[in-house]
Parts: sequence; structure tokens; C-alpha cells
Amino acid sequence: MAEKETKKYRFTEEKNKKIIVYSAAILVILSWIPMALTKSLAYDQAYTLAMVRHSFSDIIRLCSMDVHSPLYYFIAKVFYHIFLNQIFGLKICSLFFMALYFYMLAVPFRKEFGCRMAFCMIVLSGSLGTFLTHNTEPRMYTMAIASFSALCLSAYKLQKKFKIKYAVIFFLLSVFCTYIHTYTMLATVLLYLIFAVYICIKKEERKQRIIFFLINSVAVSLLYLPWLFSLLSQFGKKAEGLEGEYDAAFYVKDILYENFSSIMYPKNYQVIIWLCILLAAFIILLIKRGPYIYQSLAGLFIFALVSFIGIFLSVKNSPCFMGRYVTCITPLILFAVSSALDHLKKRVIVLIILLMSCMAGVLVYRDRINYEYDKGIDQYLEFAKENFDEDDALLYVDIHNDALSVYYPEAYSFIYGHKDDFNPYENNEVFTDVSQFDKIKGDVYLICFDNKNPDWFLNCEFEKTYGFHYLYYDVSIYRVYNFQ
Repeated sequence: MAEKETKKYRFTEEKNKKIIVYSAAILVILSWIPMALTKSLAYDQAYTLAMVRHSFSDIIRLCSMDVHSPLYYFIAKVFYHIFLNQIFGLKICSLFFMALYFYMLAVPFRKEFGCRMAFCMIVLSGSLGTFLTHNTEPRMYTMAIASFSALCLSAYKLQKKFKIKYAVIFFLLSVFCTYIHTYTMLATVLLYLIFAVYICIKKEERKQRIIFFLINSVAVSLLYLPWLFSLLSQFGKKAEGLEGEYDAAFYVKDILYENFSSIMYPKNYQVIIWLCILLAAFIILLIKRGPYIYQSLAGLFIFALVSFIGIFLSVKNSPCFMGRYVTCITPLILFAVSSALDHLKKRVIVLIILLMSCMAGVLVYRDRINYEYDKGIDQYLEFAKENFDEDDALLYVDIHNDALSVYYPEAYSFIYGHKDDFNPYENNEVFTDVSQFDKIKGDVYLICFDNKNPDWFLNCEFEKTYGFHYLYYDVSIYRVYNFQ
């Protein structure tokens, strides 16, 4: 009788733990939904909108001249059309993949590592600055986060027990990871190297694992071959937003702020909170070790080496790296922290660390909501509707404010800063000379940031007609005429 009662108690306790884990994951996703229902788009996100309005063949052509593979844009295009060509369809796409990530933590990850570790991963993930920033943005980061995390989990399951099902999943996720983002591709290569070392060390099922590993590696490499030349050309291109040359310290600082702070409004204390969490977790790992010490160290090694490669190429070659690029492999850091907390017996310390992460996360969440619900774009569209005629033209003179053209595609636009054969925006042409204005019957409006006036760009007369704040931009609109 007592034994039955004990089993019943354990069953109830385990069930309650599962409910807590599921509830935490659902709560995070529900709290992120408001961020997906807006139409605020910064430059990179507006670029995504411009891309998905093209045909699949055009997306391949444009991507071949850019730094990204077309896989993300294909998937985003499907979501865009499912949601009737609305901007929030792209944001729902990103949120959907974050939901898959949290499902993975709540179900398969929990089954492998237990409720406590899954709960820690969910809380830390829901509080991390870079996840709160990119969770609904129309960029490829959420797909990269979900796919690479799933790849690491499948690798862990595969090293425990070789099964054909695990091997197939590992192969498919490998292909997806290599195509979704350059830095998940680098991380995948490093994961394969670690896997190869493990196969050499472990004697069980060695022959079977070696055969699988060789076939899998060759197959993934061959499937990536069509995009290899585009990848090689990417490393010579500057990352958008970087001008000039920077030392390694700049990139390390950028990693810290991009991953652990609010990208919209960076705060030192948010980074300090997370550094304290990481330091505490690292000390716990070294002292307590725990059952997942080697997996944790392997994950930290991958994160550090991928970051080093990006920094090295940027310092020695050309600035091609930004801190947010390693967002896709940040779960490796969270795994190490969760592993340390899982092995810690003093629950009060675990609670304090999780509350510290939540405190930083709440501040980022507040900033992100303010950012997303900025009214600037509504004010601009109202002005455009009342003042722009069908014979007018708009001239965007900065690669960051030309993103506004996606909101008003019916107006004929001139884009400065793009090449003739690489212009993803609709109903416009690349601006090179004032003679292009001869065909415009109406007025020409120049749109630029507040720190620049038309006379730095054109020899003409001008008058300011409107100004507005949008996200973290201050934008001015000028009517320009009498060109010389």
C-alpha cells in the first residue's frame, strides 16, 4: 500500500513539473504575440518584405548577388501569402519557429535532460535580450535558432544510441542549418568535427557510426555545393551598418551588447547582469562538474570558435561580422548555464539566477514593445496619402531609409546606393544622375535622415515639407527642384 502511494506521489509530482514546464513555454510565446502584430520594420526587415514580393526564381537571382541563401526567403514568402500579403505574416513566421524552439525545450529536450533543466532553458531563453529582439523580426535568426538547437539535440540522441530515425533527422537538420545562415553553417561544421572525435573515442557501434558519419558528411557537403561560391564571396563583403575598420575588442563588445542587452536601447547593466549569471554558472560547472560537463564545454567551444572566426575575418580581411550573427548558436551558452543550475542543490541560488535573467528580460521586453508600437510609420503614411500625387516621385538617399519604399510601393521611387542588377525594391530605379528626373511630371521628394540636408547630395533648391521619428530614426522629407 505504501509502495503504491509512493508511486502515485512520484507520478503526481512529475506531472506537476511537466505542467510547470509547459506553462512556462506557453507563457513566453503568448507574451511575444503582441510584437508580431505590428507593421514596424527596420532596414533589414523591410528588405525581407521586398524580397518575398518577388517570384521564387527572382529570389534565387537576388540572393546569388547577396550574402544569404534563398531558403529563409522561400519559407517567409509562403507565410507572407498565407497571411494575405500582410506584414505581420512575416513576423508570425519568425514567431512560429520560436514556438518550435520552445516546444523542443518543453518536450524532447525535457525527456532527455529532465524538467528542471528544461525549465531553466525556457526561462533563460525567454529572458535573453537577443531572443526578445529577434523573436518576431522578419529575419532568419529564429529559424537558425530553432534548427541548430534541434540539430544539437539530435546529435546528443545519436551519440547515446544509433538509430536510423535519429540519423535521418540529423541529416535533414544539417542541410537546413547550412542553408539558413552562414554562422549556423560554421557551427554545424564544428559540431561535425566534435562528433567525429566522439566516434573515434567511443568503441560501441563504432563501425556503424563511422559509415553513417562519412555518408552523411559527403551528402551534406554535396547538397551545399551549389551555394559554396556565394559563401566564399560573402567573406569579402562588409556587414551592413559597419563603416571603417575595428579591432577585436569592438567585436567582443558587440557580441555582448547584441546578445545580452536591448539592441534598440543598449544598457550596460543588462550586460553586467548576464555576465554575472555566466560567471556564476561557469564556476559551478568547474566545481560541481555534473553529468553534462563535456556537452557544455563542447557548446561553449563552438560558440567561442565561431565568434573567433567572425572576428578574425573582420579584423584581418573586411568587416563581415556583427555580434547578432551568433544569436543562432546562443542556446549553447544557455545550455551550459542550465546544466550548472540543474546540478546545483541549493534551489535558492537557482531561483536568484533565474530572477536576475527575468529582471534583465523585462527591461528588454519593455523597450521592444515601445519600439514595435512606435507611431512614426502611421504618421508617414498619413502624410504620404495627403501629399504625394501619382505623378510625383520619391528619392531615397540612404540605404537604411530606402526601406520606407516597401510601405508605399505605389509611388515611383529612386533608390540611391544599390546596383542596377541588384535592387530588390518595387516600382523604382537606381538613382545615378539628376537627368532621371526629366520624366517625372510631378514633384520630387527627397527622403533622408535629419543629420543630412539635400545640398550634400544634390545641387538644387529645396524646402522641408515634413519630419517624423520612426523606430530609432529621425527622418526628414524635402521637396527638391531646380536641379543643376
